[in-house]
Amino acid sequence: MATSNPARAARLAASLKKAFGEAFTIEPMMAQADPNGRSIPDSSRTAFDAVGTWDGPSTSKTPATRGAITDDVAHNWTTSFPSANFSDADLAWTPRKGDKLTRQLDGSVYAIDRILPDGFGRTTIALTSRKRTT
Repeated sequence: MATSNPARAARLAASLKKAFGEAFTIEPMMAQADPNGRSIPDSSRTAFDAVGTWDGPSTSKTPATRGAITDDVAHNWTTSFPSANFSDADLAWTPRKGDKLTRQLDGSVYAIDRILPDGFGRTTIALTSRKRTT
C-alpha cells in the first residue's frame, strides 16, 4: 500500500533514523545439502549494512501475590524476542529466514526468523535468540 504523500513518508523515515537509528549488517546464509549441517554463506547475494531501529527483547515478572499459598508460588512471565525495523529503501534485498543479522553497536549476532513487511514502506525483521560467534 503506497502512501498518498511520499515526501512526508521520506521525512518520517529520516526522522526515525536520526532519532533511533543504529547500524546493522545483514549477511546472506543458505542451508547445506546435509539437513543437520550448519548454514553456510550464500555467495549469490552480497552482505550489506543498513540503518534501522532496534527493539530489544522484553521480560517481566509480576510480584508475588499476598493471597493463598498456591498463588505465592505461581509465576507470571511476559517475554519476547528481539527485532529490527528497516525502511524498505535501505534493504538491498529482502532478507530470508536463516540469514544473519549483526548489531554493530555491541557486535551481537542473531539469526533472522521472520520478515514482516507492514505495507507502508517498512519491514520488521523478527530475530531468534542471540547466536554464539565462533
